[in-house]
Amino acid sequence: MARAYTASGVTKNDIVHNAYGYGLFTGGLGLHLGAEKIGATVVPISVGLSKRQVTLMEDFGATVLACTPSYALVLAETARHMNLNLKSRLKVRVGIFGAEPWTEEMRKEIKERMNLEPYDIYGLTEIIGPGVSVECQHHCGLHIFEDHFLPEIIDPDTGESLGENETGELAITTLTKEAMPMIAIGRAIVSR
Repeated sequence: MARAYTASGVTKNDIVHNAYGYGLFTGGLGLHLGAEKIGATVVPISVGLSKRQVTLMEDFGATVLACTPSYALVLAETARHMNLNLKSRLKVRVGIFGAEPWTEEMRKEIKERMNLEPYDIYGLTEIIGPGVSVECQHHCGLHIFEDHFLPEIIDPDTGESLGENETGELAITTLTKEAMPMIAIGRAIVSR
């Protein structure tokens, strides 16, 4: 997660408003620990109580918002109902959004309504939680941390690796996880 934050332009000078859940879901704690690792300040607000979230983002001067993309839109709508102009009242400049799929239209809406640069993040509880891959400032796709994970697209019937632009199962093997090494499999398309 420290790498994911750094790839998204987050530094030790940032204040991370972490609105991911802190329960059994690994997102909240994973994003929290990553922010601490780079020396950023963390507001561990979790999810819910949206009016309070908006107020705390303003009061604490949050510069980074970490939550699901759909919750970012809820916060933008909450601020509108509170008659709070997010563009002039908040300092949030970066959004780290994951844990659910989102469209380019959502990205544009979040960017416009919240006046921040949105970044996609990907993780799996079974593998390590958040921080398996993330977008960098060039927004040319998610970058996987290949010194920790071996990604492969395989044919689900044969287990053979597939080539470019072929549809198959995404297999991620952990390379550095101790005590519980894993292989996770899901649907994906190879593109380079």
